[in-house]
Parts: sequence; structure tokens; C-alpha cells
Amino acid sequence: MSDRGPAGVDAGGSVAQERPSLSVVVAPTRGGVILAGCLEALAGQRDAPPTEVIVPVDASVAGVESLRRAHPEVRFLEVADSAELAASPRPGIAHLAIDRRRAAGLAAARGDVVALTEEHARPDPDWCRRLLLAHREPHAAIGGAIENSGDRTLNWALYFLDAGRYQNPLPEGPARYVSDVNVSYKRSALEAVAPAWREIYHETGLHDALRTRGGTLWLRPDLVVYQDRGAARLGPALRERFAWARLYAGRRAREVPGPTRAMLVLGAPLLGGLLLLRQARLALVRGRHRGAFLRALPLLALFDAVWGLGELVGYATGWPTPRDRAC
Repeated sequence: MSDRGPAGVDAGGSVAQERPSLSVVVAPTRGGVILAGCLEALAGQRDAPPTEVIVPVDASVAGVESLRRAHPEVRFLEVADSAELAASPRPGIAHLAIDRRRAAGLAAARGDVVALTEEHARPDPDWCRRLLLAHREPHAAIGGAIENSGDRTLNWALYFLDAGRYQNPLPEGPARYVSDVNVSYKRSALEAVAPAWREIYHETGLHDALRTRGGTLWLRPDLVVYQDRGAARLGPALRERFAWARLYAGRRAREVPGPTRAMLVLGAPLLGGLLLLRQARLALVRGRHRGAFLRALPLLALFDAVWGLGELVGYATGWPTPRDRAC
């Protein structure tokens, strides 16, 4: 990038009038503790198009002032109404703050193409340039590959859980799923389905809305980010896994017919084993990280069992979070 940082932002951090070609929204997901690495990777992009970087934050995100000084080219967007959600001790509620920040970032973006990633992502040096080139094709949303960074067994387990399906070699073509850690949208496609994401960004809801309007989700193996979870800890990761599963199932329980919900409740105890089999098959087919997968297998089995338990509770109660029926 130029000495000014991403085009469209001046050296003092104020937004210039030039409309950027690309907006990159970086969602803090761990309170900002590993956000600096993502911003450094974006600042080091080669031959980047005119780009703005937006980081939606609230009072729960740590180190914002030091990051402002280190990255005056970045726009730190205050999202005050997510702070109360982020302060909740319940991971499911706290995760809604992240979705609120994502929505605010997308709404503030000015680029013709809007990319979304997270603080633990480290984009490849050509990521921005390749994103914009990829959007010469007519696809509404384009996702890319996610690779692991680091060699701790827990980090490998989290990688296979969250991003295993996006490991290279990633087949290029239309897809049902793309990850919100590495996805970009045409502005026109986002605006056409604004009610699906304006208040709370939920990737499956937005992507379903795009497909309903005839839009295509597309995967490309050359758009790569690296997942760096830092010093992740087992206990918080397990609690988070349960909370996310309950959040997903509790929401879905309200959308499906009663008989379907009953079948989901009955099938939830089997889910952990099915997930593990699916992960093993994918590791075998892709063939690049088999040793790491075997090393992480006991942790994967534990995480998958906890996910199944979370879905069971969510489907059975119909509550995405405990004691909060309005969530």
C-alpha cells in the first residue's frame, strides 16, 4: 500500500472523499487481543487497489487507542449498542455483539466490493488485489481458503473445527457455504438484501437471501487468509463451542415445523460422531494435514461432543441462550 495507508483514508485517520474500490471490515472476535496482526497484514498488501479498512469496536475491545496510533489509516467505527451484549458472561449473548459489529461495519463500508474478515485472520499479501480482480466475475459473494498458522495441538483442533472445509486444495466453483473469515460481496448484492443483515449479520441468513435472489456464492483457492488463534485455552474454547451450538439450534428451532424439530432433538446425540467422521473424511481427501489431524483427534472428539450437546439443548428448549427467550 502507499505511504498514506489504504487509499480513501488520509494520514491522520480521517476519511477522504475518494470512494474506495474495496472496503475490508475486520471484526474483533477476541476482544481485540490479536487484532494488531490482522491490521499489519492488511497494511502490508502488495499492489492493493484503493482500499478502506474498517474495524467496528465498542468499549469491550482492548487496546483501541494504541491501535489508532499504530494504524492511522484504519477507521475504528464506534458501535455503542454492542457493548452491553459483549459484556455478558454468556458466550452466546457475547457472540451477538460480534454479529452487531459486523453489520455496522458492512453498513459503513463505501467500496464497490466489501470484504469481511476477523481479527485472527492474516490475509495473504496479494489478498486485496486478488479480491477485486475476482469480482470482475458476476458472483454475488466470493469466498476463499483458510489455512492454519501455528503448531499448537489446540490451535489445530480449532482450525479443523472452524475452517477445515476451507483448507486448500479448495475446489473452485459454486458453493453452499463460504466463511465469514474470508468472504467478499458486491455492494449491489448487499444492498439488495439489506434487511437480512442490517441489524445483525448472520452469514447463513445473508447467504440464503442472496441465493433466493439468484445470486451465486463462489469459492476460490487463491484467496487465502491464515488463522492465528494465538494462545487459545481449552476451557473457554469448550464453553464457546457449547454456546455457539445452542445459539444456532435455538434460533433454528423457532424456524422449523414441530416434527422437524423433534427429529433434530432425537438426532442431536449422534451429531458429535457424524461431525468427527466428516472432519476425518475431509482431512483424508485434502491430504495435506493428516499428521496434525491425528494429533488433534482427541480434542476434536471432545469439541464435537460438546457441540452436539449444545444443539440438543437448543433444539429441546427453543432458547438460543439460557434465561433470555427474547434473543
